[in-house]
Amino acid sequence: MAADATVSGFKTGPFSSKDRIRARSEYQAIYRACAPIYTARLVFYARPAVAGVRRLGCTIPKKTGCAVERNRLRRLIREVFRLERSALPDGCDLVVNAKRGASDLDYGSVREAFLKVCARLAQEGFLSCVR
Repeated sequence: MAADATVSGFKTGPFSSKDRIRARSEYQAIYRACAPIYTARLVFYARPAVAGVRRLGCTIPKKTGCAVERNRLRRLIREVFRLERSALPDGCDLVVNAKRGASDLDYGSVREAFLKVCARLAQEGFLSCVR
């Protein structure tokens, strides 16, 4: 699928390995450099990165629920990122941590939290998040 493909009426691209934060060292660097942005059941960490690239990392602890619930939540977060990534500032590495009880979130709740964080980053920039 091309990067400018239309999926379900939305002009989005796929969620490929280039869109993911994978290495443990990258996660640790983001945690050290950023102050958390809290929502009801999700915690976001945002850090400036390479211009033109927006990447996502998810950490879903076992206390969130069983493997099926954790994987469902991970898929929801990735789908919201895939469809709404244009709302993030350009060149943003974003890590999402789930809190206890996040396994019962639905698509609308995750999308609302994501857009709220995007609006905050657009308004305040990364300066409010950098330690």
